[in-house]
Amino acid sequence: MELRINRTLLALVGISAALCLLLTFCALSGTGYLVLRPLPAPTMSFVESVRATATAQALEVAAQPTATNTASPTLQPTVADAAIPTLETTAAATPQPTTEPEATPTTGPAAPPAPTSTPRLAPTNTPKPPPSTTLIRGPYLQWVRPHSIIVAWETSSEVDSVVEYGTTQAYGSTASDYHWTTRHAVTLTGLNPYTTYHYRVKTSAQVLSDNRTFKSAAGPGQSHFTFVVTGDTNSGIAGGDLERYRESADEGHAHSVAIIWTLNPDFYLHAGDLTYVGSDMAAWDDFFSFEGDLMSKITMFPTPGERDGNHYNYFNLFYLPNNERWYSFDYGNAHFISLQIDGYLDVGPGSEQYLWLENDLASTDKTWKFVFFHFPPYSYGPEGPKPEARAVHPLLAQYGVDMVFSANDRNYQRYEVDGITYLVTGGGGGYTGRLTGGGDRIPIFMERTKHVMKITVAGNTVHSVAYRLDAEGSEMDPFTLTAD
Repeated sequence: MELRINRTLLALVGISAALCLLLTFCALSGTGYLVLRPLPAPTMSFVESVRATATAQALEVAAQPTATNTASPTLQPTVADAAIPTLETTAAATPQPTTEPEATPTTGPAAPPAPTSTPRLAPTNTPKPPPSTTLIRGPYLQWVRPHSIIVAWETSSEVDSVVEYGTTQAYGSTASDYHWTTRHAVTLTGLNPYTTYHYRVKTSAQVLSDNRTFKSAAGPGQSHFTFVVTGDTNSGIAGGDLERYRESADEGHAHSVAIIWTLNPDFYLHAGDLTYVGSDMAAWDDFFSFEGDLMSKITMFPTPGERDGNHYNYFNLFYLPNNERWYSFDYGNAHFISLQIDGYLDVGPGSEQYLWLENDLASTDKTWKFVFFHFPPYSYGPEGPKPEARAVHPLLAQYGVDMVFSANDRNYQRYEVDGITYLVTGGGGGYTGRLTGGGDRIPIFMERTKHVMKITVAGNTVHSVAYRLDAEGSEMDPFTLTAD
């Protein structure tokens, strides 16, 4: 028994030794049936490897131009790859940055050529031709002076403003305003004093009026000229119950204009109530239907009346000095002042208008001083004297005013108060007002009649005469003043 154990042990030892020799031999020769190698470091799984490879290929495909006719290959794992995994250590298939691919020609349509810059024409200053238009008012003259005058008119559409003028019908001078508007007022300059000029109004492309004439104002060295005074034309009275008053005003207005044409003054004053309702533009249309032609030749200086309503229609239509409510101007050797005494503005001591009047009177040294406004300080008519008008009397007397013209009562009256000749001259067309004896002074002369007045200045004398609006245009109350 012991012998068998030893033999077995010996056999096992011998086999072990043989195996050791065999392994030693294989290790030394590099050949054999079994090669033992160190296990590789853990890497990504097969599936992860395939996904990484596919992702890298997809990124490469995305970087290629898209407009090609060749489909991008898609990598799929093969059966062999799936069946025989290798134990070799391989590099991880991670995406690597690639350079931007170059464009490759495609079979699609050619890209359009790059746009080229086209030089633009420089803008020109040529004004756009105005549209065709028509006159709806004017032309009429405003604020005449020795060396300038304003020409005003209105058109049916917005256009530019051009006036051609000169001492003959060849004109030769042009004044213009290229702002498009329907209300036009252009100042002509460079005039010679007391000279007759021809003019016409137009656009830059269209003549609007025929030839007209005007006379520039007398210069300071001239002491002979004439002017007319009128008032209470009352244009635009409504019909109906007032129809007889409208007919009277229209008839009288046409007659007064005809007499002014005949008298041919250098300019004329209007003492207010040009219209019956100043807020009604139709009333102003009516006024211009009578006065328009006259105003295209002879400059009118107005003052607002009670019925003109202190309305913006009045201030839109006229172009006057200062603030247009009160203003003054010189003509020859005379100074003229217009005040707004119509019941709408304060003119008492300390008021803005009163202070302006005091300063204006103190600053003139003209031989003759004439003042005109609407409400009369003294009147024997139905409207009677107005306290606000009488408030300026002390100033007028202090500074030696010679004549004051007013209206409101539609008749003729003349007074002498503190060396001032006061005249009510409201006979320009409206229905006449009776003389009731309601005033606190008895006039030197009065008559209920339609009329206009003509004043002639000749050096140190002034001659006044009123003309009735009768068939003969008969004279009334002539008188003469002499300067101190």
